[in-house]
Amino acid sequence: MTTGHHKPVLWLRCLLTAGLYAVAFSMLALSLPAVGAENTPTSDADTAAGSFFCLVLSTLFLAAAAGVSFRWKSVRLLCLVHLALIVIVWTQVPSPF
Repeated sequence: MTTGHHKPVLWLRCLLTAGLYAVAFSMLALSLPAVGAENTPTSDADTAAGSFFCLVLSTLFLAAAAGVSFRWKSVRLLCLVHLALIVIVWTQVPSPF
């Protein structure tokens, strides 16, 4: 049970987690246009590099969201599903290197 002076902290953690997760989801969505693209001599290397960068940022923001909400089991499940999506997308994006 939370006392009256702990409720604002709990709401702040909740809002911070929601914001971090929204940014992580947005970064994952930004990397989707590069899924299935082929690396050819005429293809744009910036597409793969930008998608790779977005996936790295998505992973970092997801880790921050999981760190802020370490006690909430529902957020853990959501983070695991999001991490699985990151891995799936990561395997479908061409390497920028």
